[in-house]
This record gives sequence, structure tokens and C-alpha cells, in this order.
Amino acid sequence: MLTNLFDHTIAKPLRNIPLQAVVIVPFVLQITAAVGLVGYLSFRNGQQAVNDLASQLQSETSTRIQAEIADYLKVPQLVNQINVDNLNREQWSWQDIKSQERQTWHMLRLFYPAVNAVTITTDRATLRGSEHYEQALVSAVDGRGDSLRLYVPDDRGNKTELIKFVQNYDVTSRPLYALARQAGQSVWILFPHIATKQLLLCFSQPVYDRDKKLVGVVSAFRSLAAMSQFLNSFQVSATGEMFVIERSGLLVANSTSEKPFTVDSNGKEQRLKASESSNPLIRQTAQYLDTRVGGLTGINGTQQLDFTIDRERQFVQITPLQDDKGLDWLVVVVVPEKDFMGQINANTRTTILLCLIALGVATGFGILTAQWVTRPILRLNQAAKDIAKGDWNDGVELDRNDELGQLALSFNQMAEQLQESFATLEQRVSDRTADLAESNQQLEQAKEKAEVANQAKSSFIANMSHELRTPLNAILGFAQLMTRSKTLSTEHRESVSIITRSGEHLLTLINNILDLSKIEAGKTTLNPKRFDLYRLLSDVEDMFRLKAEDKRLQLLFEYLPNLPPYIQTDEVKLRQVLINLISNAIKFTDEGGVALKVMAINPPELPTSQPLTLHFEIEDSGAGIAAEELDKLFEAFAQTQTGKNAQEGTGLGLPISRKFVQLMGGEMTVSSQVGYGTVVKFDIQAIAVEAVDEERVQLQRQIIALEPDQPRYRILIVDDKDINRQILIKLLTPLGFDLKEAENGQEAIAIWQQWQPHLIWMDMRMPVLNGIEATQYIKAQANGNSTKIIALTASSLEEERSAILAVGCDDFMRKPYRDYEILYAMEKHLGVRYVYEETDNLQHQPPQPSTIVQLQPSDLKVMSAEWLTEFHAAATTGREKRLIALIEQIPDQQSAMVKALNELVDNFEFDTLIELTQFLP
Repeated sequence: MLTNLFDHTIAKPLRNIPLQAVVIVPFVLQITAAVGLVGYLSFRNGQQAVNDLASQLQSETSTRIQAEIADYLKVPQLVNQINVDNLNREQWSWQDIKSQERQTWHMLRLFYPAVNAVTITTDRATLRGSEHYEQALVSAVDGRGDSLRLYVPDDRGNKTELIKFVQNYDVTSRPLYALARQAGQSVWILFPHIATKQLLLCFSQPVYDRDKKLVGVVSAFRSLAAMSQFLNSFQVSATGEMFVIERSGLLVANSTSEKPFTVDSNGKEQRLKASESSNPLIRQTAQYLDTRVGGLTGINGTQQLDFTIDRERQFVQITPLQDDKGLDWLVVVVVPEKDFMGQINANTRTTILLCLIALGVATGFGILTAQWVTRPILRLNQAAKDIAKGDWNDGVELDRNDELGQLALSFNQMAEQLQESFATLEQRVSDRTADLAESNQQLEQAKEKAEVANQAKSSFIANMSHELRTPLNAILGFAQLMTRSKTLSTEHRESVSIITRSGEHLLTLINNILDLSKIEAGKTTLNPKRFDLYRLLSDVEDMFRLKAEDKRLQLLFEYLPNLPPYIQTDEVKLRQVLINLISNAIKFTDEGGVALKVMAINPPELPTSQPLTLHFEIEDSGAGIAAEELDKLFEAFAQTQTGKNAQEGTGLGLPISRKFVQLMGGEMTVSSQVGYGTVVKFDIQAIAVEAVDEERVQLQRQIIALEPDQPRYRILIVDDKDINRQILIKLLTPLGFDLKEAENGQEAIAIWQQWQPHLIWMDMRMPVLNGIEATQYIKAQANGNSTKIIALTASSLEEERSAILAVGCDDFMRKPYRDYEILYAMEKHLGVRYVYEETDNLQHQPPQPSTIVQLQPSDLKVMSAEWLTEFHAAATTGREKRLIALIEQIPDQQSAMVKALNELVDNFEFDTLIELTQFLP
């Protein structure tokens, strides 16, 4: 078992590898694996050491910064405490302004530069203090009422010269007083000071009398510039940075020279966010912290993190700094990994170099060993190749007595025996070669003939389509024009109708022949589109309703409830298949009827792009087909005995239908019994869609003119056949269009340059200059796109549509065309508005899908369980009046459902009503 496992998992994949490689590769792999593992472990250990070192360094740095900040914050608190103690010893009082001025001046002289200002604010809206103003100048602060004055004090703190006067200065609204009063305890206040261009930290302490009544606030200010200087002087690493921020992300201090606030053009200070810092490392670190879960507000203890900037790892430590007086800062230390990885990377490069040297040495020894082992085997291999080429002269000489020497001896004996055998066969092969050469020549000639025939068939399709459709365009076109005439008598109108039906029948025969030719030439393609399946089935039903009634046959169309109303597949081919099959069924049925049943097999839920299978069954009660003739049904131009007896048809309907069904991903089967009828079944693949835009159908009312207040539309008709031009001229002239005509593309270009028509009906096949060349020229001009060009062609090849649209045509229309197709195309591309004839004739109105088949059981879930139970019971017993009464209880918003249910009741479709409600509660 182990031997078999080795053969399948290891030995078999190695059979195609050269023997030298098999010998050399293990040496190389062993050395590479050993050295690579050592290098990797060395790198990982070094990286772990760097992580530990960075962690320790960050912790020590954060501890030192915290200690420095703690010392930094002690001085303002000490100053306030001394002021309160001096107040208690009555060295100054709230009523004596002079004592307040002396006290603040003395404290500033004593503690500067540890504090930058000292103030005393009373509850009577007075402010006395001293501050370091404009570098070395010490000023006395006097705030009274709604103004502030700054004086130069003498050497005893008395006010002398007035240096600054500020109006509208309300002392009680300033943060140093208002925040302390609101908090009821000492608070820290951070704000930018524009005059000194520094960020100041104020420690304000409220003072109360024995009755717990606020009598004033003492404050001490300190600049945070010294904190930034400390951080700047502290070198954590070569490129590391440190900064202190508030929970809101605003910068307090940093290890760079960047100011923590800016002043805009209006003189208003703006605090700087760390995430907007000009220093890339500080900015990207702050942005990274903002993106973490909880952001800055979620940091409650010391955290060590890491992230990457431009694929370089960064170590980060965040330490909260808080007290009970409102101070809530974060100390951030960020150190790039590259500051520590220099030596480790150098060691890694050394390890890689050693690995390469070892690999080279191992490869050299492997090559020498492989040559010693494989040289005899290679000589045997070369000798075998020489024999394969027909060289029998040289044998293999090995001066060895080991296994390879014995193999060489056996090989030489085998070569002698093979030489004798090949000599015998050589003559036989020579005789057969001459026969094969003659056969190959015949095959090449047959291949060339087949290619020529295929090209001739494609050319035949194109020419036949053009030559047959062109006269049909004239027949059907003029018949439509005569139908629009108001002076045509009833007898003549019936004659024109006969001409139209005959032309349509002839067009169907031509299409069948051309479809078969395209199928055999491989020119048929699938053109899927979204469409209303119920409308298509209703159209087909209406198409054959009168024909069935004329033969007194019953025509039934049954749609199962799971049938999706909108699908995506080739609508034209599906319509043609149904028309062919139902036409055959009616044609060969004299009594009884024809039934079409449509269902979806396991339809998916919308929306989906998964295909579903649609199943169609066409059953008739006709003459039937003998079992021995079923195989002939799908042969082109072949007819069964029933078809011959009917003496009509070409034998093309079923073969074309089957090809179309196969193209749509399905298959067609036929079962029949003579005297009992025939059943044709087929499946196709389609995609269920939610909804589609309603496709334009034949106009319900005849167009008699253009609406007023529209441009005078200029239409150019280009066709080398005068009769084709006359059809369009006679159709469009009575409506009020300006028309011109041209016989070829060259004339069309000349008229276009002078007349600038809004739209051109362009025939594609013309002498002198064809429609494609004329269209390319017009569209290449600067104003060429302002003219819409619709191609007219009698070709039936689908690939010609893409080629014509690619040269610049705005639309594509095949001959023979219908009058409403021409008018709709002009409405679509030019926005033409028409005046319609007032008539009640709705014979051209497109049939609407039946509400019976659209109703689903889920639609009835809007009603209560009691209503559904009673409705199901009434449907089961056939109580029509009770059903109508229950339907009247349905809310007005469900008008569509009410209409559908009433229609089912009126048509006594109790089985359908039972099916709709039998699985509902």
C-alpha cells in the first residue's frame, strides 16, 4: 500500500523531470531550506527584540512625560493656594483693590516664568492681576465694569503708564471666572492667547465665605510653550514624535516647532487638530486613532498599538492623563520600526548572501555528482534517439560492469533485433505512403469545395433576401396606402385585404426558406430581449381565434399560475415557433380542438439572473401521424402522409421550429397516434424579470396629420428603386412633412449639404455610392450628428444590423416595413406628434394579458383567515352569489384583484378559485 501511495503521489509527478534535475534539486532544496529557516528565525527574533525594546522605550518615555507634566501643573495650583492662604491671613482682602494688585504682582515676580499671569476676580465684576505681556514687560491688569486696562507697574507693583485699553470686556463672562463658578471647584481652562501667540493653561479656583457664598475666583496662568520645548528636547528615537492631545483631538503640545493654534484673517484663533498637523507622523497617527473602535473617547488606560504608514510599521503608546479638576489629556508616543531595524536588516542581508553562497556551492557539487551518475544514462538515451531517427550504425560502449553496463549490453542486442524488423516493414510502409498521398490530395480538394459552397450559400441568402423582399415591400406598402384611403369601396377594400394577406403569407414562406438557409449556413443567432410573455401568448391566441372558429374548432390557451409575466429570451423566435406549431395543429384538425399549455418548471424568486425552464405543450385532436413517419418530421421539405393529403405546406415549419428551440437552450419532441391527434412538447431556457417597458404596438387610431406648433420636418428619402421611394412619399406627404428624394448616396450627400434634413431614410444597396458610404461621409462631418439616419435594407442576415449601426446609422428597419413602423420611428427619433382620427375602431388595440393568469395565491393574503376559509368553501360548492358578496368586502385599494376575481366568477372558473385558496389558511 505504501509503495502504491509513493508511486501516485511522488514518483508519478517526477517522471517528466530530467534525471540531472532530480539529482541536483534535493541538494539545493536542503541548503536553501536550512539557511532560509535560520535567516527567517534570526529576523523574527530580531523583530521581536525590537518590539520589546520599542515597548520599553515608549513606556519609559510616557512615564517621564507624565512626571514632567505633573510638575508643570503643580505651580499654578501652588500659586492659587498661596493666594488663598494670604487671604486667610488678611494680607489682602476682597474689598481692598490695592492689596489685590500688590498680591498678584508679588506672586508673578516670585514665580515667573513658571506662571505667566496671576489674577483675582471678585463677584462684583472687578478683575485685578499681573501678567507677562509682550515678552519681558510685566503689566498690571485692571478690569472694571465693561472694560479692561493694562498698565506698566513700578518696582513696587503700582500702576503707572496705560499701555492697552479694551472695551466691552465683561469679566464675569470670561472662562476663568464663569467656568470656576459653574463647577463649584477648581478647574483647568485651556485657551489660545493671541497677544502672546501661545496656548495658555489656566487654573481657576473659586473662594467661598463662611456662608458658602462665592466671593471671588483666583487664577494662575501658565504657557504650554515650555511643555512643547520639553517634548522637542526629549529624543525618543531618530524620527519618533511625541504629542499631547485632548479627547476631542485638539493638539495641546508636541515635539515639533508647530504652533497648537492658528489665527485666521478675522483675527480669530483656531485650535489645531492633531489629525490636521503639518507633521506627517503626528497627522497619520491621530487619523489612525480616530478610526479605531471608540476613537479617542474609548481609551481608558495605557494602550500599545501598531499600524503601518507606506508599508512601514509604527509603534504607538497612548497614556491617559487625568485629574479630578477637569484635566483629561492623552500622551501619545509614536516610534517608527525602521529606527530600530537598521542593524537587523543588515544582518538579514548578510544571511541572504550566505544562503546564496551556500546554494552556489551545493549546486556545483550537485552538478558534478549528477554528471557522474547520469552520463552513462544520457549516452543510452542518445543512442535510443538515434535509433528512433533511423541511425542503426552506432551502439553504446560502456566500460563498466555495474547495472548500467549490463543495461548497455541489453540495449545493443535489442537494437540489432529492431534493425532487422524495421527493414522488413520499410517496404510495406513505402507502398502505403503512395496510397495515403493520393487520399490527402482528394480531402484537400473536397475541403476547398465545401468552403466555396458555404460562401456561395451566404451570398445566396443575402441576394435572395434582397430580391424577394424588395417587390414584397412594394406590394405590402401600396396595399397599406390603399387601406388608408377614405374613398375606397368595401369591395375594393376586401380585395386589398386579400392582397395584404397573400403578401404576408408569401413573406412567411420566404422567411421560412431563408431561415432554413441561415440555419444550415450557421448564420442564425440568438437575440434575447425583455418582453411581456402574456401579451405574446395573447397575440398568438387572437391571431388564430378566427381561423379556429371558421373550422368550428375549440382553441384553448392554458397558463399555469407559476408562469412569470415577464421574461428575457428571443421573442421573435419564440413567436415563430408557436405560430408554426399552432398553425400546423389547426391545419390538420377537422373536429375537436387545439390546446396550448404553458408552465414554468421550478421558477426562481425575483429578482434573479438564473435561467428558468418554460415548458410548452400543443395538443390537437387531428388526423395524427403514423409511428414510422415521426422520424421524417424534422427533415427539411419532408412531409408525412397527412401533410400530403392536406396538399398544403412546405415541410419547413417543424425543422425550423426545432432549430429555434435548440438555439434557445431546449429540445422538441412529438408524440402522435393516427386518428387520435398529436402532442408537440418543447422546453426553452429564459430569465424571469420583474417588469419591462411596454413595447410599441400597431397604432390604435389612424394618423391623419401632424399636431400644430411643431417644426416643419424635412425628410430625405434615398432609394435607387422609384417604387420604394413612392411608398414613403405617398405615406408622408398627406401628413405635412417636407420631402425630397435621391436615387443614390452621392445625390443624398449633395441634398444633405444644401437642405440639412432632419431625418434620412437611407437604402443600403444603391449604385454609384451605397448607403453605408453615404452614411459614413455624413456622420464624419461636424454637423452630421444633427441628422438622424435610419437604414432600410431587404437583407435578412442578423449580423448586418450590427455592421450598419456601427457605421453611424441611428436605427435599422427591414423591408417590407409597415406604415405604423415608419411613423413610430419618426416619433421616436424626432419627437413628432400626430393628430389621430376620431374612431371607435379598436381592432388594432394590443390585447391585454388576462387577469386570470396574473392572479397569484399570495395576492389573497391581504384578506383575513376567516374570509379565505369562507371564500374557499363557497368556491368548492359553486355558490356564485356568496362569492360576489365576499369579493365586495375586499378593500378598494385592491381593485385589480377585485376585477380578476369577478372575471373568474363570471366565467364559472371555480376550479381556478379553488386552486388559488386551497393552501391558504
